[in-house]
Amino acid sequence: MNRFNKFTFIIATCLISAIFSTAQNTSWTVSGRILDKTNMTIEFANVLLYSSDSTLVAHTVTNSEGFYSLNANKQGNYRLLITMVGYDTQTENIFLENEVKKLTVSDIILNSENNELSEIEIITRKNKTVYRLDKKIIEASGYISASGGTATDILSQFPSIKTDADGGISFRGSSGFKVYIDGKPSSLTGSEALEQIPAGQVENIEIISTPSARHEADGIAGIINVITKKQTVNGWSGTVNTMASSVKSRNIDFLTSYRKNSLKWQTSGEFSRRYMVSDFKQHKKIDITDTLTVTDITGERKTYVDIYSLKSGLEWYKPHTTFSASGEGRYRVRHRGGTLHYDDKYLQKNTGIETAALFNGNDFVHLYEMTYRGDVGFEHRFSEDGHKLTGSFLSFYEANAMEYFYTDLFDLSGNRSQGHRAWEYEYRITAQANLDYIKPFNNQQGKFEAGYYFFSYTEDGDYKIDMYSPAVNDFVRHDELYNKYLFRRDIHALYSILSNTCANFAYQLGLRGEFMHRKLENNKIWARHVWDKFDLFPSIHLDYSINDKSKLNFGYSRRITQPQLFYMEPYVVYVDFYTAQCGNPMIRPEYTNSLELTYSKEFGNNSISAGLFHRIRKDKIERVRVPYHTGVTLDSMSNVGNDYATGAEFSCQLQANKYWGFDINGSMYHYSIENQYKITDKDTKSMNWQLAFNNNFDVAKNTRMRLDAYYVGPSVSTQGRVNDFFYCNFSVRQQFFERKFSAILNVRDIFSTAKYVSTQTGVNLDSQTTIYPKSPLFTLSLTYTFNNFKSQKKTEKVSHDLFEGTNR
Repeated sequence: MNRFNKFTFIIATCLISAIFSTAQNTSWTVSGRILDKTNMTIEFANVLLYSSDSTLVAHTVTNSEGFYSLNANKQGNYRLLITMVGYDTQTENIFLENEVKKLTVSDIILNSENNELSEIEIITRKNKTVYRLDKKIIEASGYISASGGTATDILSQFPSIKTDADGGISFRGSSGFKVYIDGKPSSLTGSEALEQIPAGQVENIEIISTPSARHEADGIAGIINVITKKQTVNGWSGTVNTMASSVKSRNIDFLTSYRKNSLKWQTSGEFSRRYMVSDFKQHKKIDITDTLTVTDITGERKTYVDIYSLKSGLEWYKPHTTFSASGEGRYRVRHRGGTLHYDDKYLQKNTGIETAALFNGNDFVHLYEMTYRGDVGFEHRFSEDGHKLTGSFLSFYEANAMEYFYTDLFDLSGNRSQGHRAWEYEYRITAQANLDYIKPFNNQQGKFEAGYYFFSYTEDGDYKIDMYSPAVNDFVRHDELYNKYLFRRDIHALYSILSNTCANFAYQLGLRGEFMHRKLENNKIWARHVWDKFDLFPSIHLDYSINDKSKLNFGYSRRITQPQLFYMEPYVVYVDFYTAQCGNPMIRPEYTNSLELTYSKEFGNNSISAGLFHRIRKDKIERVRVPYHTGVTLDSMSNVGNDYATGAEFSCQLQANKYWGFDINGSMYHYSIENQYKITDKDTKSMNWQLAFNNNFDVAKNTRMRLDAYYVGPSVSTQGRVNDFFYCNFSVRQQFFERKFSAILNVRDIFSTAKYVSTQTGVNLDSQTTIYPKSPLFTLSLTYTFNNFKSQKKTEKVSHDLFEGTNR
């Protein structure tokens, strides 16, 4: 039994014992709800219960519906203290008597702090991270520099989140995370899913870095759950956002809602084209058999994504049951490519003869897909508070998705030298079902949870390729490269969780068991396989409230990353004529054990947090580059070994005075890989760090400016490293018509300092890629809200998605 399995076995044994343990009961329960003066519920408000001698008896925070519940163990006089950043502190005196064991307190209304000056009106900033037992929540309601962007532009504010030159997000060195929208899985994966969510529709983002057993085990870096804006009072409301940029990006998205008593209807849509444009330079040296090839590639790389989407849903609230249903249609086009110049030099090693050639090339990859999605769900609430049964089912069908690969290589006279055309047609069907049961105990302070999860994914596709033949001066179909495949993955899972609160201490213990069936049918006999496996995934979360303003959180979970199908597709495609890619059908899943400890403290409108984390990953999946043939490299996914990340994160948000507030976020961690592809005796190691310094200036009534500075330190991969880079952004927002209308100007990389440099080294291979984004990038965003939707106050963010062309 290896050390990963031993560790999991020990944790699982402890959890099984704990789940069947009992908790000490107390006698009195105090519950209620916290609202603001507009009757909107307030989440994450601190609620503290003090005895008559000012001893802290219990502490909790309100849930998404503004509810709280506290325990006391004797009768007498008590005092409730409610605090929340941006609101006046409120107190409420109560008396607990023997005859009433459950006391429901009337709704408590919090008033916003008065921060008005004679000439400048200060709007309370909710620019903070909230720490709960098993998650961290970025309140995305003040980031003006995210305006006109996507959820990616909010997320990158968080320590240890890094965005590469293609806009791909990694968290503590891993891109293996799952994306949820309002608690439901996205139909896309990873960074692609976040790019489809307009920032103007985001309320906050939950980062679950050590997910509990309640969540599916896939995604070693954890889960990112994007919470969209919602309406809680009757009537019509909505928001409309538009954007245009200096690289011709444009967007319009809307969210409208109507609620009348027990019925709520909501519709949202997006129509957008978002560009990334960069100057590209690459130097490759490839040594194959008797020929050494040195190639210098220069040109412009461009990516754009078109999205046309419409989503509508209903929720029906009954006294004990809520029903929901929604449908969505989305058409997406992703285009990536460029016009490049190639300068080739060849050395025949056996004769010493040197030759050279110059070429101009075009290469493009187009993806077209239409997705239809449907969701239904219910929540049944039993007579006891918190005792409920929920269920959901979702299905989405991706019809006739087509990916088109196109490369051409011409000499300087315009004569075609090489080229290819390739088509990949796919049909995809996904189904998922959940059934979850929650039973509270210990006067609502504890709860037992159990549930069942089912997931099924099927993809049917085929791949065809034509290669240019100089002999016939035309493209010729290569039937020997034709590929037909049918892939299916099914997962069945059961889980149970025990959680409880005793005074200032809370715990949550979970265990999840998953059975996975994976099958790949392929016309290549060697690529066919069937994989059946059962795994246990334990989780532990602990929370200790030191006082009403500070707390400690500890989390542990075991996770898995299931290889995506494109990792396994056993055929060669060309990104450009000199860069080919191929899948690996035999790739194995990654397994990770993650631990973290976080301290957080609030003081006034300020907050600080600091944390330590450690992650062990087995069978890390990474893209490996090798020589393919003369001048051409081949990229393929492989299990490269084990890796380790150990480090610290910190964040502080401070209000220096009435005009200036700032936040500083940073992380530093040691990263190492036990590298199976090393070309020396040393494993790959690096000290990774990044720092963000963001400033808000309230310069006039309804006018705010923001200046951000970001440094992203160097990092390593299996075959090389990425150099550090630095850049600054500037934003200004002006609000009109009682803040219903906002105009925001963003300038990204204002000093044009961002530069992405990546090196890769392997056997008979050296490659360096340099990318300069088109900068400075100007973006103008306009936002209008009406009726009951609150003004769009986004949390300031950053994304390092400045570069295009890293995956080359």
